Amino acid sequence: MFKQFTAILLLFAITVQTFHKAIIVIDFYRNQEYIARNLCENRFRPQLHCDGHCLLAKKLQAAEKKEQRNPESKLENKQEVVSSRSFYPVLISNTIETITPQYAVNNGKPVDIATDFFHPPGA
Repeated sequence: MFKQFTAILLLFAITVQTFHKAIIVIDFYRNQEYIARNLCENRFRPQLHCDGHCLLAKKLQAAEKKEQRNPESKLENKQEVVSSRSFYPVLISNTIETITPQYAVNNGKPVDIATDFFHPPGA
């Protein structure tokens, strides 16, 4: 039960974060009459036919500025890892090891091919 609640909560949070601008627009159209009558800057000038769109534009601009202030959302602040070698320290060895070719040890037979087949024990 707790896992399901947590999963639903996380899914809801991701959805709200992804569609926050759409949620602002939906909320505006749902309450447009109230916004036009009480909150609109141009409510005393009906000849402009603003109907609260000025408030919608301000809310969308504020959401855009908030998104741009977040440094994690900027592409220029993201770093790309080119190689996994950058995570591991470089090991420098002062010893020189001689590597013998595999064909010299195995009389010319490749190492990857088994010369004997595995047989399970008889019953």
